[in-house]
Order: sequence, then C-alpha cells, then structure tokens
Amino acid sequence: MIYESRVEELGTTPYFPQEVVRRERSQARTCIKEAINAGPVHRAFIRALPADWRADPQVEIFSRVLYLKRGWYPLTPHYHFDWGRHGGVNGSPVETIMVLNGEASKTEFILGPLEYPTKQPPDRSVSLTPDRDPWEELVNAGLRTGVLQKWILEPNKLIRFNSHTLHRARPAEITGWRVLIRAIRGLGKATPNPGRFTTCRNGFIPTTAEEQSRYQSYQL
Repeated sequence: MIYESRVEELGTTPYFPQEVVRRERSQARTCIKEAINAGPVHRAFIRALPADWRADPQVEIFSRVLYLKRGWYPLTPHYHFDWGRHGGVNGSPVETIMVLNGEASKTEFILGPLEYPTKQPPDRSVSLTPDRDPWEELVNAGLRTGVLQKWILEPNKLIRFNSHTLHRARPAEITGWRVLIRAIRGLGKATPNPGRFTTCRNGFIPTTAEEQSRYQSYQL
C-alpha cells in the first residue's frame, strides 16, 4: 500500500505572546461551540477555519497546552499517522487543520510517497513496548534518494493534512509555552475516554493554585 504524505498550507493565524498562550485551556475532542471558550488563541484559530468546517457539527477541536524546557519532547518522538492511518467514518482519511502557537517544539512532517512496510511479528522476549513499523529507516532512505522531503511546521502557519501524513514531534529549541491546536473532521463519534493520545503528557507539574485549576481536568 502506497500513501501520499502531504501538507497543504492554508495561510497564517495571529501571533500571541507567551502570557496569552499559557492561559489557553487544552481541549480533548471538543465541539467548536465549546472550544471557542478555551481562550483567544483558540478563537483566532476557529475564525481562520474554512466556512464549511465552522458550519460542520462533526468537526472537533483537539489541543494541548504544554510547558517545555529546551530539549524536551511534547510526546514520544516516533514517526506516526494521526488516528492510526486507517481512516475514520466509512474508511475515509481523517482530515486535520492545525496551527502551532509558541516556538518551543515544531512538528516535523515527511512529504512524498510512502510504501507501507511488511511488518515482522514483534519479538516479545526483547521488548514489552508495542511494536512499531520501521518508518525511521524508510524515511532516511527516502531522504537520501530525494524521494521524500522533510518539512518543519513553523509557528502560526495554518496547515491541512490527513491520517495518511507521516510526522513526529521534535525537541523544544527554547524553553516556553506552546499550544498545538487541531480541528478534526471525519473521525466519528467521540468516546467518554478518548484515549492516551488526547491527554496532556509532559514533565510539567502544576504547583500554584492557578496552575492546578487550569490542569484540574487532567489530574487523576
């Protein structure tokens, strides 16, 4: 199976300073009507969405507000497809429109044709972690031959891609806050527990009353 990994640039969104970014509220597959109350960065993002996306009641907003120190990753830095590559409703690719606010960590995308590798059965005696496809080796080979290209998401650039687009997290180049906001279309009905992918995961521990209030929904 060959997938075309691509990113479409749609424009830009307004810049917001760190003082504003840090006060945004993370959203885990929230409808637009509710997500618009998450803060001014989310409202600017929603205003920038195409009209048909804003009018679609099935579109969901998924975002993470994170504090990262230089060298930290916002999540495990392996190449992956959002939502598992297999598509959403009726097997169609899940569409995503995304923007990054803050420069702490910039997502790396791989552009070009990707041939899904034949998987070997995982060796459970070596590792207890889930088996992953050898995308890093295939990507490096594609970059050497020029078949594939690497593309880095810069802050405030509005992009569209789907669940056939390969990407991974990059380490933070500076210390600071960032919010990565996605609008998702075609995933299907949300579940009460959307899973580990839609949770806030990094080494930041809220300590002040204000921080604990903002992160209360993520405390177990």
